[in-house]
Amino acid sequence: MRCLVLRDNDMRSVAEYLETAAEFDDLARLTSEPALRTRYAHVAECYRLLASELQRLIETGALKPEQP
Repeated sequence: MRCLVLRDNDMRSVAEYLETAAEFDDLARLTSEPALRTRYAHVAECYRLLASELQRLIETGALKPEQP
């Protein structure tokens, strides 16, 4: 089973949120425990929502995209 990489900094990009969502999607797919599968899928959806909101804020000029 894969472990999530703990980050010591804040996420700064849409790509980082989407990458983390994909990690939780993988965890949901790989677990045999129904309650965990549901929870991981929910967390993945939350990260996709954060990515979407960050993208919207960048597109409207409310935030500047972080430089790599």
